[in-house]
Amino acid sequence: MTADRTRTWILLSPFLFVLHEAEEYATALPWLLKHASLVPSAIKGIIPDTPAFIAYAGAMFLVVYAIAGALAIRSRPRSIAWMILAILITARLENAVLHAIESFVLRQYTPGVLTAVLLVLPITLYLLRQFIRDGVIRRSWLGWIIPAAFLTQSLAIGAMLLIG
Repeated sequence: MTADRTRTWILLSPFLFVLHEAEEYATALPWLLKHASLVPSAIKGIIPDTPAFIAYAGAMFLVVYAIAGALAIRSRPRSIAWMILAILITARLENAVLHAIESFVLRQYTPGVLTAVLLVLPITLYLLRQFIRDGVIRRSWLGWIIPAAFLTQSLAIGAMLLIG
C-alpha cells in the first residue's frame, strides 16, 4: 500500500499542478501575440484566443486529478484506479517534457516552462517512482502507460479545443 508521504503528494499534486496552469494562463496569450510568426499556420486557427479556455482547462484538470487521486488511494494496488492515476500523472510528465523541448528548440521562454520544469517534472517523476516502489503499479506497465498517457492528453486537448 502507499506510504503516507506518497498519499500526501498524490492529494497535493492537483493543486500544485494548478500553479502550472496559472503560469500558462498569465503568459500564453501575450506570448502568442508577440511570437505569432513561430506558430505553425495549421495550429493558429485552433488555438483559443481567450484566457477563459486556459482557466476552464485548469479547473477541469484539477477536478479530474483530484478525483483520480482520491479514488486510487482508496483502492487496492494494481487496480484500475491506480492505472488511471498513473496514466494521468504520466500525461503531466509528458506535458512537462514537451514544454522543455519547446523552449530548447525555440531557445526562449515558452508559456508554462518554468513550472513544468521546476514543479511538474519532479513531482510526476517522484510519484511514478513511488507507485512502482509501493507496488501499486508494475514497472512493466510503463510500456503501455506512456502511449496511453500521450493519447489521453491528446484527446483531452482535442476535446477542449472542440468545445471551445
